[in-house]
Amino acid sequence: MLLWTRRVHGEPLFPAVGHRYLVDFVKFRVELYFTSLTSLTYTGIRKDGTRGASEAVKIRVEPISDTIFLVTWQESDKTTVVHVEDYGRKTIVTNITNPDLSFEQYHGTFNQQS
Repeated sequence: MLLWTRRVHGEPLFPAVGHRYLVDFVKFRVELYFTSLTSLTYTGIRKDGTRGASEAVKIRVEPISDTIFLVTWQESDKTTVVHVEDYGRKTIVTNITNPDLSFEQYHGTFNQQS
């Protein structure tokens, strides 16, 4: 049985907890490290592969299906991020509202690093 098909109290388990993922949104890359069901550390990855700025944020995770999860957070500068993460297809759609209220959307793919 695959990890994300297991359930607790009828809800799918979030497969990302304890893992790091490299996400390629084409315009930028980021590492997502899900330290718990409520905490994520994201780190920008430069084109040369070196690590950039990092921040730990409190997240909310809402299952949509056995393999698709809505993951949301707000950063210290008030940037709001909403992800639709598909662990079956290894894709993420990120929706970002910046502090100046401008909106961005990117589609990306990811690979588990650890």
